[in-house]
Amino acid sequence: WVREFMIKQWYQRRVRGKGEIGLHELQQEAMGYFILLETNFMKQGIQKAVSLERREEKSLASSIVDDTCYVIQKSVQRAISSKNVDTTCAMINNAASILSVDVCKVLLDVIITGYPTSSSYSWNQQGTEEQMKEQREAFLTALNNARAIIENILKLAKGFEAKCEKNFTEEMMKKVHSCLSCLRDVQSDFSEVLRKGEASLCKVAVYSKLHPVVAEVTSTSHILSEDSFLSLQLEDPWLQEVVKMFGEVVVPLESLLHTEIYHSIVSTSISEMTEYLEKLVMMCSFSQLGGLMLERRLRFLSTYLSSLSRWSAREQFARLNYIALLLCAEQLSEVSEIFFISSPLSIQDVRKCLKLRTDFRREEIEKIIN
Repeated sequence: WVREFMIKQWYQRRVRGKGEIGLHELQQEAMGYFILLETNFMKQGIQKAVSLERREEKSLASSIVDDTCYVIQKSVQRAISSKNVDTTCAMINNAASILSVDVCKVLLDVIITGYPTSSSYSWNQQGTEEQMKEQREAFLTALNNARAIIENILKLAKGFEAKCEKNFTEEMMKKVHSCLSCLRDVQSDFSEVLRKGEASLCKVAVYSKLHPVVAEVTSTSHILSEDSFLSLQLEDPWLQEVVKMFGEVVVPLESLLHTEIYHSIVSTSISEMTEYLEKLVMMCSFSQLGGLMLERRLRFLSTYLSSLSRWSAREQFARLNYIALLLCAEQLSEVSEIFFISSPLSIQDVRKCLKLRTDFRREEIEKIIN
C-alpha cells in the first residue's frame, strides 16, 4: 500500500500542477501516515486484549500476556518490512511507550487493590468468600502477568534485533540498538509492579502469620536443664509450629505463582524471619544448653527452608548462626577464638550477645572483647 500511496500522490500533484515531487519526500510522507495508522492499530489492539482478558484454568497468567505480545510483534515486524530504519525505530519506541503506559498501569491498578484477607471485608462492605477468592486470583494473576511480560519483552527485543540485522546496515543498526535498549528498559516498570506486589503479598499473607509464631520463642525459658534439653530434642513445639506455618502458608503459593516469584517470596520470608528472630533472641537470657538448643533449631530451620527454595538459606542465617555460636561457648576464653572467625557482628553486638548468658560475668566480657 505504501507504493500505491506514493504513485497516487505523485499523479495527483502532477495533475494539480504542483510540479515534480521527489520520491524521498513521498516516502517520508507515506511512512508518517504508516506510523500513525500502525500505532493506532497497536494501541487499539492492546486495549481490546485488556478488555477481553481471560485466564485458562490451568494457566498462571492470563491472555493479556500473549495477546499484547502478538499485537506488538506484528506491528513492529510490519515496520521492519518497510526497510525504513526511522519508521522501525519509531514503532519500537511506540511499542515501549504503550507497554509502559497502557499495560503496566492495568497490572499496577490490580496490585494497588492489595491481596485480600478475611479482615479486608468489613460488615458494611458486604464482602463474600467468593469476592475475596476472585480478588485473590486477580492479584496473583497480575503478579504472574508482570513476570511473564518481562520475559516476553526480552524475547521480542531479541527477535526484532535478529530481523533488523537482515534488513539494515551496520550504521543503521546503531539507531535500532538504541531503541531496543529503551524497549528493554520497560522491564523496570514491570519489575516495580512485581516488587510492590510481592511486598504486599508477603506483608498480608505471610508476615501476619509468621510473626506470632516466631514470637513464641520468647514465651519459654532458654536457661535449660539437661532434662529440658533432652525433652526439646525429642519434641520441640516451637520448631514444629514454625515449620507448620511455612508448610501451610508459603508452600501452597508454589502452585499459584510463577517459579521466579515463588522463590523470591520464600527468600524474602526467610529474611524477614531471621531478622525478626534475631531481635527476639536479643531479648532472652541463655544458659549454655539454651545456646546449644538455639544452634540446633537454627541448623534445622536453615536446612528445611533451603529445601523450599532454589537458593541456600545459609547466608540469611549467618548472623543468627554466629550469635548461637557465641551462646554455645562453654567458657569465655573460647570467645576470643570464635571472634577471630569472620564475624558478621560488630564488637558491640558480640558484647550484647555474651551478656545474654546468665553465667558470664560482665566485667570479664569487657576484658575479653575490647
